[in-house]
Amino acid sequence: MRSIITKKVAVFTLVVGLILVAGHAVYTADVYAGSSPDWPQWGRSAQHNGSTHAVGQSPNSQLGKLLVDPFVAQEQAEAFGGYLLIHYQVPLVDGNRVFIESKSGTYISCDPPGSGQPYPCGPDAWNNEIWNEQAYAWENGSLVQTWNFQSDWKPEPNTDVGGQNPDGLFGWEPVFHAALWNGYVFVPGFGGTIYKVNEANGAEVAQYNPNGTTIDPNSFVSGPLTIDQTGNVYYNVLALDPTNPWSVNIRDAFLVKVTASGSVSEVSYSVLVPNQPHRCFGLYPCGSQRPGVNVAPAVSNDGSTIYTASVAHFFSTYSYMVAANSDLTPKWQTSLARIVKNSGPGEILDEASSSPVVTPDSNILFGVSESSDGGAGYMLKFNNRGKHLASYSWGWDVTPAVYQHDGTYSVITKDNHYKGPYYITQLNANLGVEWRYPSPTNFEWCVNAPAVDANGTVYADSEDGNVYVINQGGTLKGSLFLQQAVGAAYTPTALGNDGKIYTLNDGNMFVVGDSTAK
Repeated sequence: MRSIITKKVAVFTLVVGLILVAGHAVYTADVYAGSSPDWPQWGRSAQHNGSTHAVGQSPNSQLGKLLVDPFVAQEQAEAFGGYLLIHYQVPLVDGNRVFIESKSGTYISCDPPGSGQPYPCGPDAWNNEIWNEQAYAWENGSLVQTWNFQSDWKPEPNTDVGGQNPDGLFGWEPVFHAALWNGYVFVPGFGGTIYKVNEANGAEVAQYNPNGTTIDPNSFVSGPLTIDQTGNVYYNVLALDPTNPWSVNIRDAFLVKVTASGSVSEVSYSVLVPNQPHRCFGLYPCGSQRPGVNVAPAVSNDGSTIYTASVAHFFSTYSYMVAANSDLTPKWQTSLARIVKNSGPGEILDEASSSPVVTPDSNILFGVSESSDGGAGYMLKFNNRGKHLASYSWGWDVTPAVYQHDGTYSVITKDNHYKGPYYITQLNANLGVEWRYPSPTNFEWCVNAPAVDANGTVYADSEDGNVYVINQGGTLKGSLFLQQAVGAAYTPTALGNDGKIYTLNDGNMFVVGDSTAK
């Protein structure tokens, strides 16, 4: 799917231990211990490590199926090659409750599809859709809807007004992504706001606005919400020009923090990434620094540091790994330009959903694109002071999972080479290859955030329509066909504490597991 399209609760407890293994200090962190939600946000934890203490079930049965997006056929008809250019929220799981994104409203198709006419239509009219957060409960082996919260959130515009400057978002719909904490669901809203919703009944508890009492219709909650172990919510906001959001510089961009008590603060990316050139390559306007459209901030193991990624509005090659203190004061920023030997600059593309991952030893992983290598990009590793430590030669549109074991850890990522072969690859802590599992059907892996369980078993979906369960060492434990998925979106996987597997495929959420499990 990538190869043709791209342009270039209970209270969380923190358990942190220091273990000495072979003379080396290895930090272990579990910010979701005890009775906290099973899978409360993107990458499961505020570190986005995609790992759980649960053990997944065998994938021998389809236990449930829910429609997330009723517009898939229309959306695919608008895209070159019939691809589904959408990132979806990971299913959120808290005990027997499941929370999913669900779209409604109206999709206005172009005539003919893909023509962009009559404007606005297709991706240029996606603000006619409605994004909802829906709650389901397991009752007698079936998922039963318990409430629906209709958000007023809208995605950033696809192009400038009139369909001009088509290299805005290229038809890639930005992600709508809620998160759970302490019995509440935090949901993206209109104008840079977020909602606090009662998890039990869907009632609105509060709305938080970084602009005070004014709702700015051209500000957008951009990327998933991240919630740390004490209930602080972090997210990004883009303030765009109302007429020409992609050919005119941004008005501003912010990293926002909402505390558990409801206090709201923000910091501009111009403060986080200061002293930027006005012209890139000495010739062209760079535009101001802002977050990538689908980037979710990550939180350090001790909660003291927030990591995000920034890019010049007009140049995806002028990008940075960024750290802020938990009070949102700047900490450091590291340029992604030419940090990989003999390569071009690391790019942050708005078509991607890569987000930073914090490892058990407090380093940071981040996947970037890079145009000279066919778009495969790199997985980059930094220490907590911003120094580049290591790279792996694949990183496009993936938030890797981290498997902690034997006093160290491993990194699990998709490893697609767009003419094949296609792998799920496990790397060591230095990003060296430990094992690879090749696609048995030679289809690409369409997972953008794999999951790993307590045994190191990996869960990922493929464009061949199957969800795969892969043992440590790279052997197949099992798979289950869901539905045809060629050209489908890159999607995440999640696990419940009971081992149920939650995955997305072509606008549907599937639940997979062992039908005989109690």
